[in-house]
Amino acid sequence: MIAKNLDDDYDNLRQDCWNDALHSFGTAYIYSKRSQKIGKFLKVNNFLGIIVPVIIGGIVTSYNISADVLEIILILAAPISIIQLILSVLSLTNKWDDSYSYYLESTNDNSQLSNDYNNLGRYPPEEKNDFKGKKDIIDVKYQIRNTNDSKYPLFDKEKREGMRYSLRNFRRSCAGCDIKPVDMKSTNCGVCGDF
Repeated sequence: MIAKNLDDDYDNLRQDCWNDALHSFGTAYIYSKRSQKIGKFLKVNNFLGIIVPVIIGGIVTSYNISADVLEIILILAAPISIIQLILSVLSLTNKWDDSYSYYLESTNDNSQLSNDYNNLGRYPPEEKNDFKGKKDIIDVKYQIRNTNDSKYPLFDKEKREGMRYSLRNFRRSCAGCDIKPVDMKSTNCGVCGDF
């Protein structure tokens, strides 16, 4: 009976590794999506901040233009400059640069945690105590990452999308609808859909 309990404990540790790998993978996916979205805004903002002055300067230095033509060019450039100014204000007030850096960091850390849990679950040490010790080390990193991620918490909708992405990647059935996702189309499931 004792040997059976030890086997159950060992299997439970492996199952915990698979579950934590799944959750970390989904979290990495969501922060990656966030970083891509904010990264696009930052690129557009930087592009507009450079392109308008460069084009105006290039036209003025390359061609001998009159003041009337320059006035028309400035009138055409003004709306683009205003859009860039609005994006810059939004970027500064919402700290997009900080968020972007954080999302990239979280993506990398959660991806690494998923890999660590996955590898430990796939190739566990033979001794239960060694297995538990290695898992405890990863668990500490996992808890620190989750605590840090609470500064930029995930919405329920994002959690469900991350779950679907993870279930699809790990080829596991959803606990809510018992379906193994093959795509990222939202369903009515409260665990892996409705996003």
